Amino acid sequence: MNPPSITKSPPNPAWVLCGYLVAVFVGGALLAPWIWTFAKHLGPNSSLAAQPFRRYVDRSLLGVALLGLWPMIRSGLFPGWQSVGLVWGRLARRYLLMGLAGGMVSLAVVALLSLGFGVRTWDSGHSWSLLLSHAIRALGAAIAVSFMEELLFRGVVFGSLRRRFSFAPAALSSAALYALVHFFRRPEAPDSVGPWTGLEMLGQMLSGLSQPAQVFPGILTLGAIGWLLAWCRERTGALWLPLGLHAGWIFWFKSYTFFTTTVARKGTPSWWWGSARLHDGWLTFAVIAVTTAFFVGALGGRRNPATASPLGNDA
Repeated sequence: MNPPSITKSPPNPAWVLCGYLVAVFVGGALLAPWIWTFAKHLGPNSSLAAQPFRRYVDRSLLGVALLGLWPMIRSGLFPGWQSVGLVWGRLARRYLLMGLAGGMVSLAVVALLSLGFGVRTWDSGHSWSLLLSHAIRALGAAIAVSFMEELLFRGVVFGSLRRRFSFAPAALSSAALYALVHFFRRPEAPDSVGPWTGLEMLGQMLSGLSQPAQVFPGILTLGAIGWLLAWCRERTGALWLPLGLHAGWIFWFKSYTFFTTTVARKGTPSWWWGSARLHDGWLTFAVIAVTTAFFVGALGGRRNPATASPLGNDA
C-alpha cells in the first residue's frame, strides 16, 4: 500500500514578499561596507575604488534584489516563466511595440510643449559621434533598466501581492513601492566606513521622503506610472506591454537634457514644467494621466480570453 502523499501548502505571498524586501534593504545595506572594503584592497587607485560609498549601497541593494529573485521563484509562488509574465506569446511583439510607441510619444509631447513655450531650447551642437554614443547609452539603459524593474516590480512584487489580494490593493502597493525607491536622497560621503555605515546611509537616503517640496508631484507621477504598468500587466497577462512603455520613458528620461537645454526666464512656473529630471512637473503628470486613459480604452475592460487569469487570482 502506497503511503498517502503529503501536499505542501503554498507559502503566504505577503510574508514571502515582506521577507524579500527586508533581505534586500537590510541585507544590501549590511553588505555594502564589505564590498567597499574589498574594492579598496583590490585596486586602491582604480575608478571602482574612487566611487562614493552611496553608490556601493545602491549597487548592493540592486545586487541583493536580483540575487533574491531566485529564492523568490523557488518559493513556489512562481511555477514558471509565464507566472512572471515572460512567455513570448503570439501578441508579445505587438504589445512590446505598442508600449514602446506609447512611452516614446507621451514624453515627446512634454518635450515638444517645453520647446514650443520657450521653456527649453533645442540643443543642436552635438557631433555625429556624440549622437551615436548617446544613442547607445540611452538604448542600453532603456533595455536594461526597464527589464530589471519590470521583472522586479510588476513580475515579482505585483505578482506576489496579486496572488493574495485583488487588483486594486496589489497595484497600488506595488506602485507606491516603485515610486518611493526613486526618491532616495543622495547623502554626503561618510567620514569613515564601518560595519553599520550602510544602514546609517540607508536611513539618510530614505530621509529624502520627508521633504515634500522635493517629492511632489514627482512621486505622484511615478505612482501613476507604476499603476498603469501594473494594469497593463494584469490585462495582457505578460510584461511585454509594460516593458515597452517603460523603455520608451527611460529613453526620454536619459535624452531630455541631451537634446534640450533650459532657458532662463522670469516667472516660468517650474511647478508646471518641472526640472531637467522631466518627471517632477505637473505637465508630465497630466500627460501620464492621458496616456493611462488611452491604454485603458485601447485594451478594454475585459482581459484577453487566452490570459483570463494571468496571476491565478480572479478576485
